[in-house]
Amino acid sequence: MPEDGTAGRPQEERVSKALLDATLMELAENGYEKTTIAAIAARARTSKQAVYRRYADKGALIAAAVEAALARVNPAPPQRGSVAEDLRQCLTNTVAALQDTALGAAVRALVPYRGRPDLAGVLDEAEAARRLVLRQIFIATPFEADMEARIDLLLGLIYFRLLIRNIRIDARDIETAIYLVLGLVAPREPAPRQELPGLPGV
Repeated sequence: MPEDGTAGRPQEERVSKALLDATLMELAENGYEKTTIAAIAARARTSKQAVYRRYADKGALIAAAVEAALARVNPAPPQRGSVAEDLRQCLTNTVAALQDTALGAAVRALVPYRGRPDLAGVLDEAEAARRLVLRQIFIATPFEADMEARIDLLLGLIYFRLLIRNIRIDARDIETAIYLVLGLVAPREPAPRQELPGLPGV
């Protein structure tokens, strides 16, 4: 066995990944308060000592797990072919991550604890990264004006429906939000007025 300890690194990496994955699952299934170091260690098939060798406490472990998960799902830079298509890809990525993985339930469980210092930094950085991608989509286009408000509207739909109301978002919802924010929705014809018998035109 090499003296530099390289043979032990794959095992260490496997344990670390198992801990992060287990933390996300525990948080998604049981919420912040009921998630414990003991439960995480058991799910990851390791020991509490293995956890404390890597993380100071539960908050640090949860922050690391969420940070790693968010890093994996960060949207790619825009292709600059079409504002609408770039927005569609970015928002679809965000919705898929928050709706179809344990990450979404985990983040939802953390909403009441958003002000905790150990969690706020991670969530703030993730939000900043996502907003940066959206700014890159809007910059130097006819939609650059008021782009922060446009970003708020797009992300607001996702965060409110998924994280607050726990309502699924589909491709049509994303499409409608994009067209509304870009001002591309054609005005709808008003519905025909219903006439009451004997009172034409009412």
